[in-house]
Amino acid sequence: MALRPLDAIPRSGRQLGLLLAFTGMFMVSTDSLFIRIAERDSQIDGWTIAFMVGLFSTPVAWSMATRALGRRVLAELILWRRQLLTTGILSAIGTTAFLTAVTLTAVSNVVAIIAAGPIFAAVLARIALHERTSGRTWRAIACTLGGITVIVGGSMSNGGVGGDLMALVAIMGFSVNLIIWRRYPDLPRTLVVAMAATMTALLTAWPADLALVDRRAFFATLLMGGLFGPVARLCMSTATRHAPAAEVAMFTPVETVAASLWVWLWFDEVPPTPTFIGGALVVAAVTYGLTGPAREVDPVPPRQS
Repeated sequence: MALRPLDAIPRSGRQLGLLLAFTGMFMVSTDSLFIRIAERDSQIDGWTIAFMVGLFSTPVAWSMATRALGRRVLAELILWRRQLLTTGILSAIGTTAFLTAVTLTAVSNVVAIIAAGPIFAAVLARIALHERTSGRTWRAIACTLGGITVIVGGSMSNGGVGGDLMALVAIMGFSVNLIIWRRYPDLPRTLVVAMAATMTALLTAWPADLALVDRRAFFATLLMGGLFGPVARLCMSTATRHAPAAEVAMFTPVETVAASLWVWLWFDEVPPTPTFIGGALVVAAVTYGLTGPAREVDPVPPRQS
């Protein structure tokens, strides 16, 4: 009997976690393209883009949460209030920092720094969760760092230090969130997405300038906030239920390569030669790190408080 395509899709376990992580990061990679579209021929800033994204994401995310949890929404919100507030604030800071970074420097710079996620996540997972990271994963992380060094070394000469710092803030927030999601596997993922959207809108409401939003920016942020953002966050937060945080973070280089490709094809923002070389190293490292056998990790017991 022939294998149907849907039968090949993993339903649980590490493979599902890796598939969700890849899908989430691939969808996130479109953010850089939409930001470039939003700021084209306008003076819109990162705060305003982040506010519009949060504004569009909030009703979509809460609709997802209500549909998934039904009458339990309020009870789950009260039960997990501290974790949800923490992860929501971290998501808001990370999202705003990332969107601002792309408006301040080259996309290749930003996404190259974002690719350092596995390093932060592996160290934090070791400290906070006592997850044993395999030698294979550490070697892959080292190769990934080498690729990032090549990319950043070639692009930082063009300036944009402020954007680089914002990108660093973004990946630190994302890495801490990975640990929280991994530590609390029973944390409702749809509420995680809803709280992230709400906190992003609240955090950026005051500095946002809606007068800068033209029709192009409106539709670009609508796609980011109403579709790609909520789905990507849901995939990434759910992935940590099935795979260790360090392995989920290993997919951040997917955004590095894909985001650079999007703006290259759409806006002719050609990455320099070091970006191509470093990108190849990153892809090779991620492939090496994720094609090995699943490793044993210390179980992470669910906690509710």
